[in-house]
Amino acid sequence: MNELLDTKPYVDLPDALEYFNEIAKKLEGQRPILFLDYDGTLTPIVSNPEDAVLSPDTKEIVQDLAEEITIALISGRDRKNVESLIGLPNVIYAGSHGFDITGPNGMEKQHEKGQDVLPALDEAERSLKDSLANISGVQVERKKYAIAVHYRNVEKEFVQQVKTAVSKEIEKQPKLKKGKGKKIRELKPDIDWHKGKALLWLLEELSSETDQLFPVFIGDDITDEDAFQAIQDRGIGIIVGSHETETAASYSLENVGDVNLFLKELKILLNREK
Repeated sequence: MNELLDTKPYVDLPDALEYFNEIAKKLEGQRPILFLDYDGTLTPIVSNPEDAVLSPDTKEIVQDLAEEITIALISGRDRKNVESLIGLPNVIYAGSHGFDITGPNGMEKQHEKGQDVLPALDEAERSLKDSLANISGVQVERKKYAIAVHYRNVEKEFVQQVKTAVSKEIEKQPKLKKGKGKKIRELKPDIDWHKGKALLWLLEELSSETDQLFPVFIGDDITDEDAFQAIQDRGIGIIVGSHETETAASYSLENVGDVNLFLKELKILLNREK
């Protein structure tokens, strides 16, 4: 992750629900675009990633908002996976931290250098599955442009062994770099591309000289900090909960339930401004 422009402790951040009127004023006269992470933002973090299913209430409010404004899901998950979990046709899906993007009206972008890294990911996947085979609870999840090694269900005494195995594999693979998250280590292409750059690409793709979009990004993890940084001077970043470092977000929400409430408030605001 790049060095952040301006970071703050979570305790210093205003709550996005309590300060919703302030956010509403910032949105006056703007055409907002809403960027959302998935795990820990729209759904709680769970032991098995495949159990992170969108609640009917959350799916309904996302669907309602997508009829009013552009919504883009930017997730560390594989793009096809998050697309199947959301299941809404009028939403933009950016998987693998933005390496794989599709959306309405034929939108499609796969990072041109990402294909070159696939053999290294294939090799790392085989090696990690072999080296971690005897550790109970570890999950080696292959995505198209990344590998996620989950250790949430690993006994505490074996967690360092998992982290060490990932670090050793990174040393063997010059085309890959390490990423961190909540109870997860990732192997990603060693390319200057991340959620923040994917977000900026989408802004440029969807805006025009006379119609600039105003970005709002909601996320919860360390990988979302690149996106918070990208819009720090031109939009609103909202962090859900906390992670291991300070944040470049402008506001906070306590949990997934509060995200749902915020989205409902946003829908009310958009209807009022029609």
